[in-house]
Amino acid sequence: MKTKQKNLCGVILLALFAALAVSVKIQSGWLQSFDSGMRTLATKSISPLNTAGFKVIAFFGSPATVIGMTVLLSIWLWYRRDITEALWVLGLQLGDSVIAEIIKMLVARQRPVHQLVPDTGFSFPSGHALCTSLMVFTLLMLLLPKIKDQETQLVAVMAGALWIILVAVARVYLRDHFASDVTGSVLLAAGYWLIVTPYAVQIKGCMRRVLPERIR
Repeated sequence: MKTKQKNLCGVILLALFAALAVSVKIQSGWLQSFDSGMRTLATKSISPLNTAGFKVIAFFGSPATVIGMTVLLSIWLWYRRDITEALWVLGLQLGDSVIAEIIKMLVARQRPVHQLVPDTGFSFPSGHALCTSLMVFTLLMLLLPKIKDQETQLVAVMAGALWIILVAVARVYLRDHFASDVTGSVLLAAGYWLIVTPYAVQIKGCMRRVLPERIR
């Protein structure tokens, strides 16, 4: 996909995210029906085993865990003397996380009641779904060029998509987020990714120019 096509797709996804954010802010009726329906669907599957499993998934999909893993990945890249790639990977995750936090404060949506795992802060968008999506995108960006077999590439993409879905479902199941929160997070992460990453070469070039020569 060419840069212009990626940017166009990114703009469309961000436009959809913006429309969703406005709907959340004004408490649109269709959105409340959507969230209520998804919550009812999730409630039907509540059991001690499911709750324990989704708690584990939510832990590994939490912003703290994912950002910690991103830091470790960046350190590994730095150790391999790929300094700009390390900073690029870390910057992608932190940049969108900061944007999401600003949006959380602007929208100021309260979390669902009767949470199975108590959580604090505002609800829209979901930090778990956002950080997980970016981590999956990053791993695929690093791994897919090294995988020659197309079937294996497809399996990797499907595994990444499944993990994003599981984290999103876990947050709704545990009543820490509405379905629209996790939907918005995936839209924001994907839109951000498609707009920013096509300029990776230029951004890394700027990094090399400003970094001290001894650590390039």
